[in-house]
Amino acid sequence: MTPKTERSLSEPWSPAVKMPLPDSDSDDDWEEGSSDADLFANSSNIYSSSPIRTASPRGAQSTCAAHAHTLAEKINALDLKAKEYSLASKLVATDNRASQEFTLVYLQDTRFNPREAAVLEEHFQAKVRRVYEAKCQDDLTRARVEKEHRERLAREAEEAARRAEEIARQQEMERQRHEQERRERERRAAEVARLEAERVRAEEERKRQADLEKEAALKRQKDAEEARARAERDTRERAVREAAAALHAASRPGPRIYGRKSTTYEGVEMQRVIASLHQLRHTVRQEDAFSKAKKLTTIRRGLRPKFGQLNGERGQTIEVRDFLKNTFVELRSDQGGPVVSANDFFLNQDPSCDVPVPVAFVWTVNELAKLLVMQVINECAMKPGTADPIGVAVISTFADERLLVNGHSFIDIVIARLLKKNPILTGELGPEATEGDRKRLGWIQEEDGTWESEENHVNRVVGLTAGYTAIAGRNFGNSKLVNPYPIFNLWHAVATVLNAPADKLTNTHYFVMKTFLEVGAKKLVDVYGHQAKKLVELAVGDWALRGETQGYSGAVSVKAFGKFLRNEEWWKKS
Repeated sequence: MTPKTERSLSEPWSPAVKMPLPDSDSDDDWEEGSSDADLFANSSNIYSSSPIRTASPRGAQSTCAAHAHTLAEKINALDLKAKEYSLASKLVATDNRASQEFTLVYLQDTRFNPREAAVLEEHFQAKVRRVYEAKCQDDLTRARVEKEHRERLAREAEEAARRAEEIARQQEMERQRHEQERRERERRAAEVARLEAERVRAEEERKRQADLEKEAALKRQKDAEEARARAERDTRERAVREAAAALHAASRPGPRIYGRKSTTYEGVEMQRVIASLHQLRHTVRQEDAFSKAKKLTTIRRGLRPKFGQLNGERGQTIEVRDFLKNTFVELRSDQGGPVVSANDFFLNQDPSCDVPVPVAFVWTVNELAKLLVMQVINECAMKPGTADPIGVAVISTFADERLLVNGHSFIDIVIARLLKKNPILTGELGPEATEGDRKRLGWIQEEDGTWESEENHVNRVVGLTAGYTAIAGRNFGNSKLVNPYPIFNLWHAVATVLNAPADKLTNTHYFVMKTFLEVGAKKLVDVYGHQAKKLVELAVGDWALRGETQGYSGAVSVKAFGKFLRNEEWWKKS
């Protein structure tokens, strides 16, 4: 062995990179000039257990790892031999026997050639690198292809979703368009139907209005003819009645005595007037269309607050009076409704007053009378003097000539209402021992059968008496108008109570007398002078004393008012 050879052999051999060696020693498999494609094609010699590469990179790597382990064991065996060879080469110079064995074993043994092994190792490593690089390139290509495939699939899916969404959007737009067109068609059809229905209704309404106007014209013509005939008949009848009345008046002996009256007669006549008013009210209730046409409810609502507006000032009293007068004059002149005989509503009937007057007018006068009764009961019990403006407004209203019928006034309706609620004014006397007596004297029985308290009864009668006195005590001496309810009626009422038997008087009679004097004493003195003062002195003197001895608190009130009255300046000067 040459020195060079020895040095070469004495160098420890260690492969640069431990890579698996091929199973075959054929030089054809390890030519350096082989291309990458050839190497990749011949890689079946290295991975002999798998002639066809697995499509999955993970599976290919697993197969390569198995073969690499097998080849690594072979390389390790060669490496062991190389280490033994290196050790043996160091012992050659010192041990001849070992040199001989080394030569025999390593130099003459053709099974192992270190140089050839190194060359083969180098060729193997180069080929493995090429195969590995080809495999990496193939994996990169495969990954790129798979990525591009996935991206293409994603793009296709996205495009398909976009197309599906676009198709759905177009379908929804088309559906909405069809729905809108359908609604528009329905709207147009409904509008056409509505216009047609309105046209038909308008045509029917025109026909109906034409028929109504025709019927109204015929009715007006018929009513006018009937009214003309009725007016002619009434004129003839009135002329006959007036002639008969004039003949009767001329045949009566002596003149009529002014102011002479009978309380019994007046009570009977009051009942007759109230019955006529009840009948008229019943008739109006049956004719609802008539009430609406004449707006009777509205008129009553307008009258309701008027009495409450009277505060004693002259300007306010005139304003209320003018309102009442205008309202009743307008109703009195309305000839467009049913009529009733005026004579039925006068306390002193006269054939010359048997003339027609509108039902609406009489109904409204009756409503005013009821409102007045409620007002004086609620407001004048504690302060009887507050009734005075009410009396002025009411009596001056019905004194208007336009509201008279042959000199008779409808103030009788108001008086009848006051007399009905206060029977003492018509001469009713005590006692009040039985239920019949109480009913006769105007006591009110509650729904549970109990009677009102004496205090409530006295207060109510005082208010009614104040209202009556405020109306009956008016002095028209300086007026051009004729007093529709002269003051002699008040004189007669006072005289009737004073002339009543003492044992027939009740406590209420004395409170009535006290109200007569409180509201009407000055009025009586202004008209009747000294005679009225004597009448008042009798009331506050002996007459009151008889009641005081019987324990009546009303008599005490009358006597106390006499003391107050004597200190009044107007009383002293009269």
